[in-house]
Amino acid sequence: MWGWFAYLLGSVGVLFVLWYITRPLRGWLRLPLRALAAALLLMPWPVSPNHQEWGPAWVVSLFDGLAREDVSLWRAGGPLLAVLLLALLLAGAEIWRQRRKQDYLQSEN
Repeated sequence: MWGWFAYLLGSVGVLFVLWYITRPLRGWLRLPLRALAAALLLMPWPVSPNHQEWGPAWVVSLFDGLAREDVSLWRAGGPLLAVLLLALLLAGAEIWRQRRKQDYLQSEN
């Protein structure tokens, strides 16, 4: 449990720095970068099918691909890829919503 606490604290630090670094970027680039980073860092996955412990999905996928011959890296990589695509879709929907709101406010003036 302390390992997860340390990892989440570090992830929040990384996300805070990324948030600060991406401030000058345009919204169509800033939002997807932030969403991808959050999804990549915060998605958990079981360490192995036989154990109850969980780890970050990107780390589980990395170790499955490098260290284990009987398990594919897609065990955690496939769902991670799906979550990254979902994060991109949600970021795109938010960008679309913001543009529609901006267009609406400009048409009123």
